[in-house]
Amino acid sequence: MSQASADRVLRPLDAKAEFDVVEIDKQTFRGVKPLRKPSKEVRGVFGGNIVAQAILVAMRYTPGFTPNSVHSHFLKAVNEETPLTWKVEETSSGKSFTTRKVIGFQDDVPVFTAMVSLTTKNSASKTGHKDSTKMEYSVPPGKTLTSQSLKGEPSAYASLPLFIFQKIFEEQRDKDSYAFQLRWGIKEDPNFHQKLENVTPEFKYVGLAILTDWVGVELLVPHVGIKTPPKFETSIDHNIYFHEDDFDIDQWFSYVLRFKWIGNDRALVKADLYTEDNKHVVTIVQERLYVTSSKL
Repeated sequence: MSQASADRVLRPLDAKAEFDVVEIDKQTFRGVKPLRKPSKEVRGVFGGNIVAQAILVAMRYTPGFTPNSVHSHFLKAVNEETPLTWKVEETSSGKSFTTRKVIGFQDDVPVFTAMVSLTTKNSASKTGHKDSTKMEYSVPPGKTLTSQSLKGEPSAYASLPLFIFQKIFEEQRDKDSYAFQLRWGIKEDPNFHQKLENVTPEFKYVGLAILTDWVGVELLVPHVGIKTPPKFETSIDHNIYFHEDDFDIDQWFSYVLRFKWIGNDRALVKADLYTEDNKHVVTIVQERLYVTSSKL
């Protein structure tokens, strides 16, 4: 499908222009521009954007390494008015693994913190390691979201400020989990076309990290039969495990989400991301504030 055949041709997503950081000194970085909210009504910047920029800072501080895992906490809401300033602490350094503590500040107030583990051993093409584990996967392997696999050929759902596009599978195979698909930028779609630009190798991790925080609790709640949806919910923390470096960011990723525990106004969710060829690239664990009472 050509670009001209899409209903809406959007301005290209320039990853470097939107999410890059500049080095202020050896341990200080600053975003080139403020990060974005998913909509004007939301209180703060999208958490996935914050996590993604923290990962970029850790990688920029540690050339030659890619993310292994991220354990992060959202401390305060981040506004769209000023870029984040980042401070990096060198916690440990080795030949195969390094750990960096990254703290995000806005107007001199800490708003986000993360421990980022980086490695040189996440590429199967370089190490020769193969994944021999049998992963849980609720979507039929190889089933992608073409118009033939969707009811009525619905539009892709677009969160345009975030450059995220979402489609829903026609059927859900597992009663305990909910699967959908996401991508960063879009092409070969009848509804939208948005070209990706300046996606250098480090920015593919930025794109993937942004997608990891698209936690579709509103889709999972009715699917698993929960009768009382939350009156308010938001991320408390966000943890990512990167299993592979060998992936292309310009594709649909299947996002398989399930609840692990709910109680005390909190919910623990687990999610797995798969490529179009069914490669398991990321695992996500997130605790969310999940308030069901009328007293907020």
